[in-house]
Amino acid sequence: SCIILSVELLFFQKGEEMNKINRIVLIAILGLGTFSLSAAEIESNFALSNDYIWRGMTQSDEGFAYSGGVDVSGDNGAYVGIWGSKVDFGAGDDANMEIDAYFGYTDETARGVTFDVGYMSYNYPGEADLDFEEIYVGVGYKWVGVTFSEGIDEAPDNVEWSVSLADSGIGVTYGDYDGVGKYTVVTYDFSQKIADMVSIGIGLSDFNSDDDSGPGDEDGFVITFSM
Repeated sequence: SCIILSVELLFFQKGEEMNKINRIVLIAILGLGTFSLSAAEIESNFALSNDYIWRGMTQSDEGFAYSGGVDVSGDNGAYVGIWGSKVDFGAGDDANMEIDAYFGYTDETARGVTFDVGYMSYNYPGEADLDFEEIYVGVGYKWVGVTFSEGIDEAPDNVEWSVSLADSGIGVTYGDYDGVGKYTVVTYDFSQKIADMVSIGIGLSDFNSDDDSGPGDEDGFVITFSM
């Protein structure tokens, strides 16, 4: 399904944009090659929110955003996916969509320690200068986790610590985006759903820039409806 999605996008792109989508298709194919499709589980997601906040920074100029994606996972722990969202950086550029492609492997040890290692490509059709890639490694135990993302080709690294307070729905994340800034995000996921289908989550974020020439300090509030 994710390959079909990318191929459909391919026909609407030209030149450099076509190369970008070709790369996304290749990532999906490489990821799918790690497990048998007969044993694969396919999941999709869609969300609406009043803001798209990533690592403490708004990606939609503090405005409405919609997003969706497809994930394919195998019983051996391998996975591959594509996710996209509306973006607006308010800087007069041509970027109005983000398309991420990723693949990786996750598992859990006999002692309950989980780990996740993978690759992610961030793509912005219309504004190729914003594209970047990361390799990430995450480790978690019970309600605590840490993820290190190494930027490729001089993209900045990021370290993120997260804590979920048991089954309360409350989560706290602290991150250090190297040379960009530090951020804290507190989230709460409501246990009730709308029509047993739509989940509701809220979050508060605080971002402190490391550089006066960077994005600047930000505070944000987001409410998300997802399914």
